[in-house]
Amino acid sequence: MWAGLWQKRCKFPETATAIAYEQHGFFEQAQESYEKAMEKARKEHERSNVSPAIFPEYQLWEDHWIRCSKELNQWEPLTEYGQSKGHSNPYLMLECAWRVSNWAAMKEALVQVELSCPKEMAWKVNMHRGYLAICHPEEQQLNFIERLVEMASSLAIREWRRLPHIVSHVHTPLLQAAQQIIELQEAAQINAGLQPANLGRNTSLHDMKTVVKTWRNRLPIVSDDLSHWSSIFMWRQHHYQAIVTAYETNTQHDPTNNNAMLGVHASASAIIQYGKIGRKQGLVNVALDILSRIHTIPTVPIVDCFQKIRQQVKCYLQLAGVMGKNECMQGLEVIESTNLKYFTKEMTAEFYALKGMFLAQINKSEEANKAFSAAVQMHDVLVKAWAMWGDYLENIFVKDRQLHLGVSAITCYLHACRHQNESKSRKYLAKVLWLLSFDDKNTLADAVDKYCIGVPPIQWLAWIPQLLTCLVGSEGKPLLNLISQVGRVYPQAVYFPIRTLYLTLKIEQRERYKSGPIRATAPMWRCSRIMHMQRELHPTLLSSLEGIVDQMVWFRENWHEEVLRQLQQGLAKCYSVAFEKSGAVSDAKITPHTLNFVKKLVSTFGVGLENVSNVSTMFSSAASESLARRAQATAQDPVFQKMKGQFTTDFDFSVPGSMKLHNLISKLKKWIKILEAKTKQLPKFFLIEEKCRFLSNFSAQTAEVEIPGEFLMPKPTHYYIKIARFMPRVEIVQKHNTAARRLYIRGHNGKIYPYLVMNDACLTESRREERVLQLLRLLNPCLEKRKETTKRHLFFTVPRVVAVSPQMRLVEDNPSSLSLVEIYKQRCAKKGIEHDNPISRYYDRLATVQARGTQASHQVLRDILKEVQGNMVPRSMLKEWALHTFPNATDYWTFRKMFTIQLALIGLAEFMLHLNRLNPEMLQIAQDTGKLNVSYFRFDINDATGDLDANRPVPFRLTPNISEFLTTIGVSGPLTASMIAVARCFAQPNFKVDGILKAVLRDEIIAWHKKTQEDTSMPLSPAGQPENMDSQQLVSLVQKAVTAIMTRLHNLAQFEGGESKVNTLVAAANSLDNLCRMDPAWHPWL
Repeated sequence: MWAGLWQKRCKFPETATAIAYEQHGFFEQAQESYEKAMEKARKEHERSNVSPAIFPEYQLWEDHWIRCSKELNQWEPLTEYGQSKGHSNPYLMLECAWRVSNWAAMKEALVQVELSCPKEMAWKVNMHRGYLAICHPEEQQLNFIERLVEMASSLAIREWRRLPHIVSHVHTPLLQAAQQIIELQEAAQINAGLQPANLGRNTSLHDMKTVVKTWRNRLPIVSDDLSHWSSIFMWRQHHYQAIVTAYETNTQHDPTNNNAMLGVHASASAIIQYGKIGRKQGLVNVALDILSRIHTIPTVPIVDCFQKIRQQVKCYLQLAGVMGKNECMQGLEVIESTNLKYFTKEMTAEFYALKGMFLAQINKSEEANKAFSAAVQMHDVLVKAWAMWGDYLENIFVKDRQLHLGVSAITCYLHACRHQNESKSRKYLAKVLWLLSFDDKNTLADAVDKYCIGVPPIQWLAWIPQLLTCLVGSEGKPLLNLISQVGRVYPQAVYFPIRTLYLTLKIEQRERYKSGPIRATAPMWRCSRIMHMQRELHPTLLSSLEGIVDQMVWFRENWHEEVLRQLQQGLAKCYSVAFEKSGAVSDAKITPHTLNFVKKLVSTFGVGLENVSNVSTMFSSAASESLARRAQATAQDPVFQKMKGQFTTDFDFSVPGSMKLHNLISKLKKWIKILEAKTKQLPKFFLIEEKCRFLSNFSAQTAEVEIPGEFLMPKPTHYYIKIARFMPRVEIVQKHNTAARRLYIRGHNGKIYPYLVMNDACLTESRREERVLQLLRLLNPCLEKRKETTKRHLFFTVPRVVAVSPQMRLVEDNPSSLSLVEIYKQRCAKKGIEHDNPISRYYDRLATVQARGTQASHQVLRDILKEVQGNMVPRSMLKEWALHTFPNATDYWTFRKMFTIQLALIGLAEFMLHLNRLNPEMLQIAQDTGKLNVSYFRFDINDATGDLDANRPVPFRLTPNISEFLTTIGVSGPLTASMIAVARCFAQPNFKVDGILKAVLRDEIIAWHKKTQEDTSMPLSPAGQPENMDSQQLVSLVQKAVTAIMTRLHNLAQFEGGESKVNTLVAAANSLDNLCRMDPAWHPWL
């Protein structure tokens, strides 16, 4: 917010540039820009008098130049600046002097600060008194420390109580202070043990070792600034040096005592860790400078020398990605000039692997291959060496397409996953799955089958949907063994997806063989075999899972809820056609596809489009019998019979004018209203014991069943949450355009987890939505590892979604959430207007213009938008709702802040990943946290070509209502900055986002191909199933899609001169000229 405000009001353009750089951690460039601004102001000052209005900007330059210097670890220049004549800064001196061991200057600064210290700084003054009491060589006063620690703690707690009750970034300095205060106390403990009287004692040595070990394990967090890491590490460094000095003196009297090495190793490790963090925060030159300080320590242990050189080489590797060949040569030189004879085999092997990486970058391919080979021969469990060799071989294979190279790359990646933790293995397994696209006659699939044996099954959990796609494809037979292994160890993770897949294949076969008996295809046989194996190995668990799914039949919709959902789908289709045919509103006719949909709806009224043939395949006989009884009862209901008659009459397409699109829209709206009224009269809940005896009696003793979706992202075994019981009350709620049942599950940890049981008509679309959710889940760990994204709390909110059958899903729910369209409908209900009025008005205006014989100009579209905003949907609607919902200022501010950064994530994902447009009913807003999640996001793929669709007037949703709520400063500040931070994070080469995209989009393109085959009635293979996609076509389409995504990503991640393409994108999304060209069903005014 602060950055957005200053970029708007600053006089000097250099200020805006500097703030933009500083916001994203480019402290060197920011410092340079502040210096340029100061120089420019100095010249202006010489020419003319300066207005006092500019003084706050001058103050900003000084404060933020100092901040940049701190982040760049420039403590010596800052000390000089703090002591400069006529401009001394005791507060700055207090922070700098102890770091450069100038205790006299620190004492002097402390005296000055104490005279004029604001109360919010009081804890800091006491902490610095403690620093002096321990470290001042002539005035050590260890007996005062307890008192000073107590005072600093109570003053810091007092400050904490003055802050808002919701913890946010403003509390961070006090959380950091807590660590500094506790380490002041521990430092006193170390120094007490180093007193001559205590030096040789076992108790003081034990205490000292405990503190040093605690410090090694207690690190600041990723999102902390480098200046905080500096406060921690430089403070520790003083005491590590004190340990070395004290014990070296003692060693002269007792040569067998080698405790000084404890201090040496701790000191070297701290420098290396500090340098590593500098590198990870993108401050590579600072990191190299920090690492060079290790030479100030005498007799550094071999392991620390290795770590120092390793970090140094990684710095050059990072620079090489940005700068180029020169840095590669420097990195190579560091390795070449290292004497390897002192290092262990493991260490030498890693140097060879890094050398191979540099050689590959400067196109010395043969030498690179030899270096990788030498590395894995020396130490064959070195994960990094296998992974780097795999990357190198993959790059050659993709160019040459020689299958033996593909086999070698797969072998390397699978070896890299054998001794690696699960989260780090994901990017390598993504590459393995992608390489299978190049297969000919299962050469590559056989390699996976052969070398996957040592890979722990947990590594595959995140990729189960992709493995099941392979199971259905030509590579299914070789991978059967691998999927069986995963299913053995994680039965629940595999059982639901494979059961859903099996039933989907069965339904598809029934569609193909409508009259005769269906033929079991090879994929169906493979699924069946795995499920059979699982039932034999885990009979109790599997029978419980089957029992739970069998009860889901009672969570189906009633006939009017079902018809209502289908009518709403029909209306959405009609609106889509209406916009396509908006060139002739009055003459627009129903398309054959829509006509078939409505006719089918009439013929299956109340029985359900999807129930006609599939019920018996989905549930056990008892469940389908109960469904049949319910269908019979419905058919005999006189109200139902009357309604069905009226419905059939209304949708009789032989009546004149009935084929006109806008007549059909009116009829659909009429029936939606009738059925909504009927639905409102229904009970809002039922008790589980009335209908679902098995669920009612289920407990942790029945079987150990994890709550749904626990295995979507793997974690350590003891963190999995099991179902303790199903809560007695099931609520009926209108959510996600359907009447869902909200089921509450109590976990064994005592928490309650709400899930929606949802009916889905569209088999293929559901899997497509789950694929996007899987991708967002896989991208979240990247956001957790980068400072700029973690400090902004940027993580996708991804609900768990588990398909328990082809047409039923369990979706994790937040009872406090509601969609953007629901907020709008609430307002319409209050005002007593129809929520569809703006859409009707849009087409009425177009029809009026077209009746005069002209087409609607751009100005007409702008006028319609303005009219809707003026009379129906004011710009301030969302803001008014938020103010009414959150009357407390803290709650309102926090909600808006979280809403802003979540919208930035969703907007970036929609644009970058080419997802379908974000309709207001898709955006779910959690009122308790401000988090946003999107239901029904899918890749926007052109049905005819299989390419990602990139043509849309606006890049993402930033409508007038949203931008009014966020404010212009919120849009230009946190929203834009968050988008840039996310784009820069995903553009990091080491996250290999392109590899993850290829693995996920491979499934998407295979599904698209299968659908086009079915739509065009392509001939089946001899086995009675659709032909598999041609390898060349698959690779080409996926690569084209990934290139389109990565191009957009890199464009947004570029950050030159403080400018980014994100600003252009935000302006396009917010432009009324673009918004008025959008489909009115998208609600561009909302």
